[in-house]
Amino acid sequence: QTHKMDMNAALAGLSEGEKQKFMVMLEEMQMKEQVTMYNSLVERCFANCVNSFRQKTLDDKEDKCVKRCTVKFIKASARAGQAFQTVGMQLPGGAG
Repeated sequence: QTHKMDMNAALAGLSEGEKQKFMVMLEEMQMKEQVTMYNSLVERCFANCVNSFRQKTLDDKEDKCVKRCTVKFIKASARAGQAFQTVGMQLPGGAG
């Protein structure tokens, strides 16, 4: 909530055109971050779980490994995001 107010305060001095450009840039940055996270997930789980190329589909062991790896990666990413948010709030100018 406070982060949103800070964003609105930062945008207050900009023209509508500048606000729109900023929002497009922000959306592009978020999309790039999501693609980077997805690529990292795929690379890590593939490297950890797929051991052979005997068949074109994953065997049961590989499939379970990939699912477990994906869940762990997503949970770890969420925890890291929460930790960064907490640290950001504790910095000068933050909410805490």
